[in-house]
Amino acid sequence: MPVSVDSSALKTATLEVIKAAAGVIDITKANILVLAGGGIGSRENLSLVQELAEASRGSISCSRSVADIGWLTSEYQVGISANYVTSNIYIACGISGASQHVTAMRDSGLIIAVNKDANAPILWVAHYGIVSDLFEVVPALIKKAREQ
Repeated sequence: MPVSVDSSALKTATLEVIKAAAGVIDITKANILVLAGGGIGSRENLSLVQELAEASRGSISCSRSVADIGWLTSEYQVGISANYVTSNIYIACGISGASQHVTAMRDSGLIIAVNKDANAPILWVAHYGIVSDLFEVVPALIKKAREQ
């Protein structure tokens, strides 16, 4: 049924449409995602996650904690307040797995999680969970990916 709405009666308005910055990859279409979570500890450690993404021919992405502190922009964020993803391979590095994050990634194909906390919720949904220090595991994963 047709509906007529007087726009002057609306209490909301579009003030601005912000487009993704040049060079930003659409993570919702990525085949392989390698994510950085708060467990990476510092902005400088993003390079390790980026290196794994490049070695595995994937795209870097992040959790909300990383986007909130500005290490990556929200275009790279996985979560219900950002992007839902269904990549074929999803590698989580230092991500605890809050429900908002898990909801937005649980339909990914192969989920691999690296976290030193054996009780991290991300490990409940991972197909492969590596309970170890990501700074020991990720370099080994980079080496293996480069050999392939």
